[in-house]
Amino acid sequence: MTDLISFDLDGTLLDTAKDFHFAINKLKSHYGLPPSEYEDIKSRVSEGALSLIRFAFESQAKEKSLELLNKELLELYDSCCLINTTPFEGIHDLLEQISSAGLKWGIVTNKPEVYSKKIVNHFFRDQKPNFLITPEISGERKPSPKGLIKACQITGSRPNASFYVGDHLIDIEAGKKANMITIAAAYGYIPKDQSPKKWNAEYIAKSPKEIKNFIPELKN
Repeated sequence: MTDLISFDLDGTLLDTAKDFHFAINKLKSHYGLPPSEYEDIKSRVSEGALSLIRFAFESQAKEKSLELLNKELLELYDSCCLINTTPFEGIHDLLEQISSAGLKWGIVTNKPEVYSKKIVNHFFRDQKPNFLITPEISGERKPSPKGLIKACQITGSRPNASFYVGDHLIDIEAGKKANMITIAAAYGYIPKDQSPKKWNAEYIAKSPKEIKNFIPELKN
């Protein structure tokens, strides 16, 4: 019997890459730099804002404060994070199936709390998660398992009867450290030099619709 299904946010539940791409290029334009290609930004979104800064500014980042650039990027992202972001196709249907089956679900993300709350409250106002755990709440970022352990504590769930779905190696590592069943979201923001097949996840979902195939209570 399944106790809990937890999800990563960016690249797993929500397609946020277009808004990050817009914010990065607006910041680069401010500093007189050429724009970055969308696919290059998309493949790095799940690694966080600082990773985007290091890539997009390359050698220029050494001349400027990474902390300052990161702050400016996040300010720009805050102003546009609801414009082009959308749930991945099939996510809302999946969450409805989870709720109809009487299962608990929630979100464990490395995204800062202020932005996570904003987009989760907007996109999932009718499908409220049982929890939203950010680094501010868990005290550590993934691949630390602390957020997932806390999720199980909040919901009274057994880790070995709980799933974690994520689109990055650090998600799978965190899930395994928490003794949870892991599902790699191969439809998400996979770094160009990586393959979900090599992450040793228990399951690989090529689309949100496939996730239900791995959860006994959701199988048709």
